[in-house]
Amino acid sequence: MSFVNSVSPFAEKLGTNYVPPEQEIKAIRDLLADPTEELARIEAEIDEMDAVIVQLKAKHASLKTAIDAHRALISPMRHTPEDVLREIFVACLPTTHNALIDPSEAPILLGGICRHWRAVAHSTPMLWSSMHIPIIPISDEDPAFGGTVEVASKLEKLVEQWLKRSATCPLDVSVSGVYRIDSDRHPIHQLLNVSRRLRHLVLEGEVAALLPLLRLGPDSLPLLREYPRLLPFPSLAEVSLSILSADPLSLPLKWSQLTRLTLDCFPLWTQNGHYEGGLGGIGALEVLRKCPNLLRCELRLTKSPSEVDTGLASNTSLITLPHMDILILRGIFHLPNWIPHLVVPKLRCLTVGEVSTTSPTPSLPYMRAEIDTSRFTASSLLELLESFPMISHLRVFADVYSPDTILVDDAFLENFYPPHNLCPALTHFTAGGGGAEFSDAAALSFVRAQMAMPTPLQQFEVQFPPRSMQIDIMPELQSFSSSGLQASIKYCTSEWKFNPREALYTLTG
Repeated sequence: MSFVNSVSPFAEKLGTNYVPPEQEIKAIRDLLADPTEELARIEAEIDEMDAVIVQLKAKHASLKTAIDAHRALISPMRHTPEDVLREIFVACLPTTHNALIDPSEAPILLGGICRHWRAVAHSTPMLWSSMHIPIIPISDEDPAFGGTVEVASKLEKLVEQWLKRSATCPLDVSVSGVYRIDSDRHPIHQLLNVSRRLRHLVLEGEVAALLPLLRLGPDSLPLLREYPRLLPFPSLAEVSLSILSADPLSLPLKWSQLTRLTLDCFPLWTQNGHYEGGLGGIGALEVLRKCPNLLRCELRLTKSPSEVDTGLASNTSLITLPHMDILILRGIFHLPNWIPHLVVPKLRCLTVGEVSTTSPTPSLPYMRAEIDTSRFTASSLLELLESFPMISHLRVFADVYSPDTILVDDAFLENFYPPHNLCPALTHFTAGGGGAEFSDAAALSFVRAQMAMPTPLQQFEVQFPPRSMQIDIMPELQSFSSSGLQASIKYCTSEWKFNPREALYTLTG
């Protein structure tokens, strides 16, 4: 009897813990005889079919390999003219950074396809006209850097080959993380031999480690004129510094001709237990005074807050920057007073604090301001906003962990109403990140007042710190949409969620 197409007499017992007696055990064995034989026959057929499938797959692979090999002979790429192939290779290079010394990316990758491509790639100087040299700490004595000498030796050979393949092309080179060089094997030394071909140069590291390049004069760098990033030569108009333990004011720059300047000067912890270098408030103001032709300036203040406070508050000699369009202040500082002696009539973008923005700079006469309120007192924040009545896009925020007093509250919003009329050109208002502690009612009053202004509000975005909604103001805010207002309000939650892996340490050994 088979139970494939019929119901087993033991169907009700299947899947249970039922223990059959001896007579039922014999009946079950008899019942399974035919199905077991049928199962063995089916498995044998499957094995035969598997063998046939294996043979078919092998034949398929062999036939496909032969077809692909013949198709390769008539591939359009095989018959592409060499000049067109070179253009394709150049188009494979990265556009947002210099080419990497990486076998998985162009140009090195192109030389690994076939002998012909390798010959074309190695004989195309434009492919090798840009290069990024990564961090390689070198020390023959310090065991913490064990093995890096061998890596540096290999990198040195790669850089040497790379520079040879670039022939006479102008070079774009970036070198990162040069903090100590205890050996002449570091690839940075090879740049000395090609200095006359350096067009764009990005260096990051300690000034002492960069001295071989810093000591070069303008005659050794005839092409290095536009958009250099760090190299302090007298002929530069655009400079970006990212250095350790150095006073930027001591560098041999022609400050008065600079148009774009970025300073990230970090202090260095010395063996004496003190920080050396960095940029403080006094230094920042002195930098601005020296650069009357700046269009864009980004400064990171990295000295102690007390020094910065004193520097920005006490030195009141006039700083006139008639052409400045963008000013960004980052780092460690607090402003008990705004800088009333800073004259920037064409400023269109002001950033104070750690902000990463890709928003376009408003055109005249409007202005965008992104302000970390934890850098200010209540009075100095109002002083700043009063100094720039053309602000149209205002974003205020603060670190949610900041211990400072909340400044963006109901009283702060009232300064935008008559008779104060702070920021009369305001069209975009954003608050969040711990800086929005005003009530829902105050938010609604603010929007009503702004919509009644000659220049009505176009965007209102608020992200409140953890708290519940007090009143639902969104229906009335949405009623202004016909007047062009886009409104968004979010309430963060502080609800704690159980995490069974919280502070879990992995046991080893």
